[in-house]
Order: sequence, then structure tokens, then C-alpha cells
Amino acid sequence: MDANEQKSDRPTEVRFAASTTSVDAIQRAAYRFGDRFSVELLPGVDEHICILRSRDDADLDEETENFRVEVLDQTLRVRIRKETEPIRTMILAKAFSRTGVVDPQDLD
Repeated sequence: MDANEQKSDRPTEVRFAASTTSVDAIQRAAYRFGDRFSVELLPGVDEHICILRSRDDADLDEETENFRVEVLDQTLRVRIRKETEPIRTMILAKAFSRTGVVDPQDLD
């Protein structure tokens, strides 16, 4: 077994604070990296633990940092989605009210 095989077989553990990072954000980030490594997610009360295993000879050290950045990005996307939901709902309702699908009186 050469050094690359040993490196790719060694799992890497990444921890995220449960108070700031949702399971949903981690799962979305894991999906984005599914072609490079697998993610075993162990949700917890205080922290979520992710065990990363390389699918090929990818450098997990570099990929781990990329994964952390993607989890942060997904966390912010989840937050923005929640904050803008009422506005998006109002815009969609207004758009559909002009089609006759929704009664305009129901919007008031």
C-alpha cells in the first residue's frame, strides 16, 4: 500500500457547533462534495460531527477546508432563505393573483 492509499483511507473528523450550524446546512454542503468524499453526519445537542472519507486520492486536508467554507455558505443561505420567506411569499402571491389562480381578496 503506498502513501496515497493510506492518506485517502484515513477519515477526517470535522466538528460544527450545533448552536450556529444546522444539520440542513451540513447536508447541503455534503451533497456538493459527494463526488470527492463521503460524509457521515453524527448530529448532536452541542455539536455535529462529520466524518469525511475520500472517494479517491483527493487531499482531505484541502477538501476539509473547502467543506468548512461550503458549510458556512450553506448556513448563510439557510438564514437568508428564512429571513426573506415572507417577502418571497408575498411576491409569488401577487404574481399568481394576476393570473386568476388566487383571488386578490385573499391577499388582504
